[in-house]
This record gives sequence, structure tokens and C-alpha cells, in this order.
Amino acid sequence: RLATPEGRRGAVVRSQLTQSAQYPPPVLHRLFAMDFPVWAALETYTYSNQEAVRFLRVKDASARYEKSSAGEAQAAARDTRLTVARIRDEMSRTGAALHSMRLAVLVGAESDRELVQRLEVVRGAAGIELEGWESDAGLVAEMFSPAAPRLRADGGSPLTSVGLSILAASAMSYRRRTHTEGIMLGTDMNQAPVILNLFDDRHPSYNMVVLGQTGYGKTFAILLILLRHLFLGKRIIVIDPQGNVDLSWLGAEVYHRAVIGSAGASINILDMVHDELPNQVELVMTMLAMLDVFNPHDRLERALLDEVLVDIYRPLWGQTDGTQVPTLHALQRRLELLAESAELPDIQLRAGRLAYALEPYTHGSRAALFGRPTTVDFSLSHAVTVFDVSQLPHKEQGGNLRTALLSILVADVNQAIRNRRAAGDTVQTLFFVDEIGVLMRDEIIASHVSKEFKTARSRGVSMIVADQELNSLLGSADDRGLRHGAMMLATAVTRLIFNQQSSELQLIRNTFPDLPEEMVNALPRMALGSCIAQFSDDLLMVNVEPSAFEHAILSSRLQDRARARRIIERIAQEAQGGDEPQVVQNNSGGVSPTHNGHVPEKRFDNPIQVEVA
Repeated sequence: RLATPEGRRGAVVRSQLTQSAQYPPPVLHRLFAMDFPVWAALETYTYSNQEAVRFLRVKDASARYEKSSAGEAQAAARDTRLTVARIRDEMSRTGAALHSMRLAVLVGAESDRELVQRLEVVRGAAGIELEGWESDAGLVAEMFSPAAPRLRADGGSPLTSVGLSILAASAMSYRRRTHTEGIMLGTDMNQAPVILNLFDDRHPSYNMVVLGQTGYGKTFAILLILLRHLFLGKRIIVIDPQGNVDLSWLGAEVYHRAVIGSAGASINILDMVHDELPNQVELVMTMLAMLDVFNPHDRLERALLDEVLVDIYRPLWGQTDGTQVPTLHALQRRLELLAESAELPDIQLRAGRLAYALEPYTHGSRAALFGRPTTVDFSLSHAVTVFDVSQLPHKEQGGNLRTALLSILVADVNQAIRNRRAAGDTVQTLFFVDEIGVLMRDEIIASHVSKEFKTARSRGVSMIVADQELNSLLGSADDRGLRHGAMMLATAVTRLIFNQQSSELQLIRNTFPDLPEEMVNALPRMALGSCIAQFSDDLLMVNVEPSAFEHAILSSRLQDRARARRIIERIAQEAQGGDEPQVVQNNSGGVSPTHNGHVPEKRFDNPIQVEVA
């Protein structure tokens, strides 16, 4: 054993010469995950070609003429011969060499007793067979010496160049598990944990962009990220275009769902969502143009609407809290009055035409969606708020209706966040918008959304936007040739790219010039749940790994939903029937224990926080 002048003790243990199984690639990760420091060295010996051929021939012959007739011995002999064949094939195809390798681990402690305990922990956690005794202390000098260790050909486990490279490189891929600020996203190709910290104050932005074809785990991965942030005390807001986000198992105290497009959930496109009156008027006029109420290229119609909107908004601007707002009925009445009182016949004609063009949205088939004050709850008083927009008409059915309603919905949500911040609320928020490409088709709407995206950090918000294809996310170019989706990409610190079609690869190369060619070429072959993760300081392939519980409750498959309901029902029954305390939200945003299923009837303004004792 080693003894330092400060009284510390140290000892070295080595891997056994004969291993019952192969070296697992994460073996070094398990050592580095110890709660105490360890030092590891890979002692290698490289066989010459003649030595390698002779070694493999001897191994093959020994296995071929195995004397024992026992089943286990014969199976081991077959495995040995298969391994020899694979090594020979690899050496002939790739020119790889054959090596002999042993692992040496140096463990330190404050006392002999503590050292013995730590050595036992290392032997149990290494995942390979380590010697039960301590090696000579002189081996420490070889471990830290620049000279190669003196290892004999028969002094270790055989390994090819490829296997040795993977094992040695795994040390560089390790991410220490004690650095756990944020959530676990999954594991990389070396089985190292990947931690995602969206709200890292060192980042210029909290935002994330996600790309991926339908059916390859894009939406599931985002929901997993949201769920894990929920239990860190964050507020979650989701715009759900498919109607398949069902988190009702969280309970009514935590979860609120609004179905946009139904008779009971109308949105007023005249809601005040801008701080400046000119911007508010411009946004409303853009949405009226989407609804084919007026021709944006007709200067007279544009001037008439601008005059009427300013006349409506000016008495209210700065005098209300944003809840007392006009509706399309007020706009229609003003236009009708103008059609009766204007001096010029042309103005009367245009004003009357504009008033009549609003008729479908005030008294016609679309009045339930547009003709009333906003009835959607934007208080954000629940930990999770989901806006289901699956009932909105699609582009093939309703033209730009979907875009107009989505744009005012996003604007209303961001205004609600501002209102909560002004009232002193400081809970960090994740705001997920799927199918963002729908909002990037119009220049004015895209400009507004990208501005909200860029300024989200100042409001303590992480905006997560997703789309199937990069071209859709980038949106159309404006008159200056700018694509607002490109500006959103530039300000997003975190980017996840799931499976993409081959036709998208060239655009991805141009948009992400830092991506290695090997990663880009792998995108069409990317498996379910695998993605390229680009962080501010890292770039890696990640496998998103949910637990069995998370997989059941977040899956959109019907059979999984039924299974999730059974799981939640069983949990609820066990909680109500036993003496174990339940965790419910309290009025300060924390949690309180209750017994026998009793939950206080209160309304809460802060997200759930789970404390683990």
C-alpha cells in the first residue's frame, strides 16, 4: 500500500487474467461514477502478426478438441471458436491488430479501514472481475509514467484494435452523474448519461428547436422533457395540434385542458397582446387579411381599417388591464356607421363591403370561434395547461383560419405570462408549440413569433418549437430575403434532430454547417427515440430513454392509454386504501401530505413541486 506524508492510503487492484465475459464499453463509466476519486490505467501489449496468428490458432485448437462432454464446456468451446473466427475476420478486413489488455485501478482513502471499504465497492461496481488482492505498490509509478507499462503477451485479456479504441475513448465520453442540474435526456452512444439543463443562466437563451418526422419519437421526447421539468417545479404550457396530449392523471388541481375551436372556447383576434398600439393594429390587420376580410394590397381598405382600429383601441389603450377589449362586433358596427356617414361614395362602398365581409365571423358559421370575447382560460393558474387545437380547421378546409387562431393563441399565452410576471410570479415556464411551421407562413405573424422567441429568456420562459421538416420551420422569406425560422434557430441553444428524409439532407447541411457529414448521413436511418443533440458546448447522438411508467402515461397509442389508465387507477386505489400520505399541491407552490385520499378544494397558482426525503 501507498502512504503519503499527509497520512492518506492508496492501493491498486487489477483485472483478473481470465474474464468470464467480455469487457463492457461503460466499464470506465462505472468507475468514474464512484463517490470517491479513482485513477484507471489500461495496460496494453500489441501482438506481432506471427504472435497473433499463433495465439488464435492455439485458442481455436483448444476449443476444437475440448475433452469435456459437459454441456456448459461444449457451449463455451463453441463461443470461443466463434470469437476466434470474428477476430480473424476483423483483422483481415480492417487490418486491426490484436492486443492484450489489463485494467489497473488506483483507489485512495483517508485511512486503512476506509480504503478496504472503497476497494470492495470498486470490485462490486466495476462490471468486470478484479483480483481479490492488492497489487504491488510499485505499479503506481508505471501507471503515471510516460513510458508504456511492461505487460507480457499472456498478461491480460485479448482485445482487437477496435475494441481497445472504444474502451479507451469511453473515458472521454463520460459525464459525471453528480452534475445533475436539469433533467436526464437519455444516454449517448457510449451509455453515458446526457443531462439537459434548459434554464442554465450561462446560456444566452433557454429555447429549444426540435425537428423530426412523424412516428420517430419527436413529440414523445418533448413530452418527456416537459414531464421531468414539471417535477422540478416548472410551469408547463402546451399547444397540442393532434389532441393526443393527455395528462389528466395529474388531477384537476394541477392539469387544465382547453379545446380551442369548440363552441365553449372562442378566441378574440382583437385581444391586446402588444405593448405598442401600432404593432397591435398591424397584427390585427394581418389576421383580418388571413380571414379574407380585406385585400392587404388595397390601400384604401387598409387605410379605412387602420382608422377604425385606432379609433377603437385609443380610448382603451393603457386604461385597462387587457381584459376589457373590443370584439369583431365593435369593428363591424364602426364600419357600418362609416358606410352611412362618410362623405365620399367610394369610402361608403368600401366600408360597407368590409362590414359585410365580417358577417361570417360575427353572425355566421364562424361566429362561435371569432365573434365573442375570449372565453379560454389564460390565467395559467395550473401547473400544466394544454391548449388542444386539433378541432381547428386545417388549411385544406379553412384556408388561413388555423393560422390566424394559432397566432392569436400564441400571442395571448405570451401576454398571460407577462401579466403573471408583472404580478410578481417568478416560476420558470416551458412553452411548447408544435407545428410551428404553420405560423411561419405569413411574414407579419412569423416576425411576431420570432420576436417572442428571442425575448423569452427575459420572461423566464423556455420556448420549445417543433416541426417535421426544416423547410417548414424556416418559413417563407420576407421582402428582405430573411427567413424568421432561421433567426429562431440561431437563438436556440438546444437543438434536437430526429429522423429526417433523404430529400432534406442538403438543406440540413446548409443550415447546420457544424454537423459532421457522418451524422447528417445517418439521419434517414435514425431509429425511434434516437436523435442528434446539439448543445452550446457539445454535439452527440442521444437515445431518449423513458422509464416504463413514463412510456405508458405519455404514449399516444390506444393500447398504451388504456394501460396508463389502469396504472393510474391502481395508484389511486393504493393511495386511498393505505396509510401512505399522498402528495398534493399547496398554496405556496410546494407539496403537502394528505391521508385517506382527502384533497383540499383550493385553486392553486403555482406549479407542483415534488420533494424527495
